[in-house]
Amino acid sequence: TRLAGNPRDVDALIDAGNASLLLEDIDAAIGFFGRAEVLDPGNPRVKLGLAGAYVVSRRPIEALRLFHEAEQGGADAGLFAAKRGLAFDLVGDNASAQAQYRLALARRDDPRVREQLAISQAVAGDRKGFEATLLPLLNAKDMGAYRT
Repeated sequence: TRLAGNPRDVDALIDAGNASLLLEDIDAAIGFFGRAEVLDPGNPRVKLGLAGAYVVSRRPIEALRLFHEAEQGGADAGLFAAKRGLAFDLVGDNASAQAQYRLALARRDDPRVREQLAISQAVAGDRKGFEATLLPLLNAKDMGAYRT
């Protein structure tokens, strides 16, 4: 409704992009964020949205560039640390990925981020770290942790 009233409303475009990401409609998200970027190229929220969409669409190099630009533009790195961590994992930089997952977990202990950290540790060959990261979830009978 907001976009119908004003198709140049950057905040509405960002909200539509974020809603599209939640619905896993990545093409729509990229479209909304792309339109917002044309209207406000330096907006860190636009860069974060695009970066998040690029991570999901397996374009980690572009995502990492946008995460960096968003951070330079004043965005709080902790808000996007989990997605940035996944981007680092996708390019094979497990150490940077794990640092990002830890940053995200310092803000909020999210079981899915904990699982991502454990997978990154396992891929990097850190068996003790992997087991220690998953143990609290396993003790809580978290089914996602069992699958991980």
